[in-house]
Amino acid sequence: MQKKEKVIDIVCVILGSFVLALGINIFLVPNEIAAGGVSGLATVLFLTLHIPLSVTVLIINGLLFVGGVALLKRWELVKSLLGVAFLSLFLEITSFLPTYVEDLLMAAVAGGVVCGLGIGITVARGASTGGTDMLGLMVSRKTKRFPVAAVMLAADGAVILLSGVAFSSVTIMLYAVLTAYISAKVTDFITVYGENAKQIQIIAGKSGEIAKRIMNELRRGTTGIYSKG
Repeated sequence: MQKKEKVIDIVCVILGSFVLALGINIFLVPNEIAAGGVSGLATVLFLTLHIPLSVTVLIINGLLFVGGVALLKRWELVKSLLGVAFLSLFLEITSFLPTYVEDLLMAAVAGGVVCGLGIGITVARGASTGGTDMLGLMVSRKTKRFPVAAVMLAADGAVILLSGVAFSSVTIMLYAVLTAYISAKVTDFITVYGENAKQIQIIAGKSGEIAKRIMNELRRGTTGIYSKG
């Protein structure tokens, strides 16, 4: 990998970690919204036991990376470790910023958008800020029975359920689900942005001649599919 690409990777990891920390500290924590993952568990522990977010995130993600170190390539591992370290650092730094507590719905939506943006910036460069994705990889590779997405969904669901019990509020739990959903959608949008493609199907008898002109004149790929009706 070229040096320029590595620099861009590191910058995106730092930026993504900072944006994620902003979303957590400004919108989620002050409104008791624990939208799954390690950060959600850290939110519950912070609001109930007063354990600093940065400490919980660093310890749990550190343990997850130790267990899943063999699943990542060298540079992916470096980027992800940087993501965890910077997220913990920025969670501490941004904890002193003003928070938003005026409207719970707006906090849930804004928190989901900002956190999704931070995660998306990081994941788009092949890195991670730690969390349930690493746990999903570990369980999936170990057992060969459960897909990564299923493990992540179960883990996130458990954290959200825990938040409802810890804060004695079904409403807070439902807002956490909303935040998690919005965050996932924003992350997906960022990671696939610019990769959209269009497909045109042409049904004709002279398929060979048409395909040749498309490839030679339009410089586009073609695929022939035999069919009989």
